[in-house]
Amino acid sequence: MNRFEALVEPHRAMLRLHCYRMLGSSHDSDDMVQETFVRAFRAQETLDDPARARAWLHRIATNVCLDELAKRPRRARGPELGPPHDPSAPPAPPTHEAEWLEPAPTVWLEEASSHGGCPSAQYTMKESVALAFVAALQILTPAQRAVLLLRDVVGLSAAETAEALSCSLASANSTLHRARVALEERVGPRADWSPEAGPVDRELLERYVRAWEKGDLDAIIALLHDDVTLSMPPSPTWIAGRDAVAHFYALRVTDAVRHHRFRSVLVEANGQVASGFYHLRDGAFVFFALQVLEAKDGRIRFIDHFMTPNSHAPFFARGLPRTFATTTPR
Repeated sequence: MNRFEALVEPHRAMLRLHCYRMLGSSHDSDDMVQETFVRAFRAQETLDDPARARAWLHRIATNVCLDELAKRPRRARGPELGPPHDPSAPPAPPTHEAEWLEPAPTVWLEEASSHGGCPSAQYTMKESVALAFVAALQILTPAQRAVLLLRDVVGLSAAETAEALSCSLASANSTLHRARVALEERVGPRADWSPEAGPVDRELLERYVRAWEKGDLDAIIALLHDDVTLSMPPSPTWIAGRDAVAHFYALRVTDAVRHHRFRSVLVEANGQVASGFYHLRDGAFVFFALQVLEAKDGRIRFIDHFMTPNSHAPFFARGLPRTFATTTPR
């Protein structure tokens, strides 16, 4: 490992998470980190103190992401794109994948945590990758997103943030204030959405998974919160409320559930437990969706049913099987 690699490689995992938060895309985050390293290599003479490499690299990565954001639409969750779907109607056709927020493997969080966080950061590592938080970030303007992440998640000083974005200290502070206000308006008080406040514990997920595998639709519905939301990117279809989800499932999946055509593999995404869903086809169980679940009051409140292929790639790279025979791996 040469001198430059020794300088930048310890920051790779943290930068990958930073790019994920900026873009809402796990699929693109590694590419953004590579571009960050290319730009850093070309500008390495501008780093006057190796002890400041963390702030220097986050400045470069932020600007890489801002350049990318200028060329693409923001990513979102289904409920941000329109009213809820009629559960009696067929799901809407898929839209372009680049419109959808993507999940990230929890192992990314663990790898970044192994390099230590910043004591001045306002959010814990786990909070900073919660789907609710990452989705809310996408509502902010790119400048607001960048300032809030650099200050409250990365833990840079006001002066370092202003330098990173080539703006005045007053401008950086004003943008941070607006971003904090907009974020709280979007997701509500932190205590309501933080993963630490409402985790889906493994026992709840296992009950949910067993209900699917046993073909017990009533048991599935019983585990859902009254205000449950089901989204299924890349279809813009989303369903609001337990009764509506129950009606949708009754029309769309009853036959497959009763004939035990579903299996799942427990995984983790965005600091939460999740499930890789498989459907029986031609004698084998074939992966078709990743479900990331969030709970409230001991019931499942959000089901993000990701059918976007690019969302799955980071999980396949971490060992999630694409197919298996007739037994469920655990």
